[in-house]
Amino acid sequence: MALLCLALLWAELDARLVRIRRIRRLVGSSERDAQITDYRVSPLDEQGVFKYAFKTSNGIDVQAAGTALETIGIYSYTSPEGEDIETRYIADELGFHVVGRHLPQPPPTPDYILRSLEYIRTHTEDGKLKPNVF
Repeated sequence: MALLCLALLWAELDARLVRIRRIRRLVGSSERDAQITDYRVSPLDEQGVFKYAFKTSNGIDVQAAGTALETIGIYSYTSPEGEDIETRYIADELGFHVVGRHLPQPPPTPDYILRSLEYIRTHTEDGKLKPNVF
């Protein structure tokens, strides 16, 4: 049993190493050798707000500001395909929310679902119209 566990652990480790090697091949030497060209950090102000920003020689640009409870930021870079990628985010008590043109968008909600939701909103469980629903 211990031998089986060891074999499974080795297989998982080997798979991770293969993925890391593939990523390293995709990432050119200019990426690995990137240097920070601009670095700015502001200490906490009297409201507890921090700010930081940095840029690298390979075109990565990062900016963020916030408190211990909420952070707003933006980062940008050029993809390996040459596409400019810009991502904006808010991290707060409700989670990590990102926006970017490169991110997949959900399909539109079908009309029959919208009609069903409206019916649920305007009717009681027994199918009667709710009073004073606008």
